[in-house]
Amino acid sequence: MADAMVEVGAVIDRKSPAAAARTTIARIVFEELARVRSFQGSGVLSEDSALTSCGIDDARFLDAIHRLEGRYGMRFRQEWLADIFTCGDLIECVTTCMFDAGDRAVVAEPPKLSPAEMFPECDALEERLEGLRVAGLVNPFLRANESVQGRIARIGGSDTVSFTSFDYLGLAGHAEVKQSAKEAIDRFGCSASASRMVGGNTTIHDQLDSELAAFLRTERAVVFPCGYGTNASVFRHLFGKEDLILYDALAHNSMVQGAVASEAATRSFRHNDHRQLDALLRDLRPNYRRVVVAIEGVYSMDGDYPDLPAFIDVKQRHDALLYVDEAHSVGTMGPEGRGICDFFDVDPSHGDLWMGTISKALGAGGGYLAGSDRLIRYLGYTTPAFVFSTACSPPNAAAALEGLRVIRREPWRVTVLRERSELFLKLAIDAGLDTGTSGDTPVIPVIVGSSARAIRVSQLLLERGINAQPILYPAVRESAARIRFFLTAEHSEDQIVRAVATLADVVAETAGMVGAV
Repeated sequence: MADAMVEVGAVIDRKSPAAAARTTIARIVFEELARVRSFQGSGVLSEDSALTSCGIDDARFLDAIHRLEGRYGMRFRQEWLADIFTCGDLIECVTTCMFDAGDRAVVAEPPKLSPAEMFPECDALEERLEGLRVAGLVNPFLRANESVQGRIARIGGSDTVSFTSFDYLGLAGHAEVKQSAKEAIDRFGCSASASRMVGGNTTIHDQLDSELAAFLRTERAVVFPCGYGTNASVFRHLFGKEDLILYDALAHNSMVQGAVASEAATRSFRHNDHRQLDALLRDLRPNYRRVVVAIEGVYSMDGDYPDLPAFIDVKQRHDALLYVDEAHSVGTMGPEGRGICDFFDVDPSHGDLWMGTISKALGAGGGYLAGSDRLIRYLGYTTPAFVFSTACSPPNAAAALEGLRVIRREPWRVTVLRERSELFLKLAIDAGLDTGTSGDTPVIPVIVGSSARAIRVSQLLLERGINAQPILYPAVRESAARIRFFLTAEHSEDQIVRAVATLADVVAETAGMVGAV
């Protein structure tokens, strides 16, 4: 099979044992390179062939190296690999080094490390948790809900009014949404049990794709197993060495991790500053094949949002792409809850990729990508987080599908959410609380100025029946440590009034508290 692709570009003296050995090595090397090369690689392999030009990227090259190590019982040193650019370089490396016993897979006895020595990174966490105990503070994270009914969560045997949930429209516990999930379990079981590509797809998934696209007013949508994984995977998958990813300085960790994991150049710009972005693009755009601007519909730490029309204007002026993470804006923004395009009355076709989750306002679990038919079809067939992950479970897909239908049947939920959010924000501002740049969204932070104080405020609130989580350094600046409130359509006016009054009392009570944990 591979022999037909092999051409050894040298005249061989069959009487020379060294030459004969090199011929055999060359044949085997060419076989392994032919085995791993991309279908996009063309032409006959010769010693002068550059690996990158014949369909052998870094991953495929390492695959060939591993196979050669197995065939020859040798180990390639890292410094050798750095000098291999052509097929001939690889043949010469094997020929020169394969009989050097010192280069075989024999290594020195590894040092004996205790578990503590093996992972010193754990020390910092343990010290921080101990610091909480010494300061008389209770660890606010991983609190276990014993039950959740609407906005009442039972924690440690006591009922609390919860402001920690992304269930903005109250769909996670909606009777018809739950019934749809139960029926999906009866039809398909609790798990998709495979990726959508190879057996995990269902008619419910296909319906959800179609109805999401219709709801978002895009040509196509595809549901992924996880929102975080969607961002982390698609940037690395879609953008490469000749591209640039520009992302908002407060972009979600999943977007940042996806960007830096890619081979593209990356750079952040000031939060929501389309003017600085415009200046960056004027300077940088000519240097790259493609440039993508990554922003969010609602920023989950600050509860603010971008001037979408201004960002669209900038991206169009510089022939860039626009990627918008709508995890917290779909279901919460716009008259019909269709997201930031609905809020600004913008045609979604003016953007390029609309990412979001079904884990928040839609009351289920999973992520999605939406946009043009051609691009979303490609990403649905090729993005690693979609191709290699077990699909979103049938009950989750069914819950999200029914959630979309409930939003259309019960538009009052979006209206009530907006009213409750406006009430909380007004009361908080009237009470002299620092809510930062939050506005027009159900995400409202109350900035208290230190991590220790944020933990203490959260602890006192819980003792008084209000569950709201602290956000600490390094997630935010130490001076911007905060208590974050998520409003929902299920919060009553009385619950909001009591929560803000209690919060104002607790903030005043801890006024002299400073320092980090």
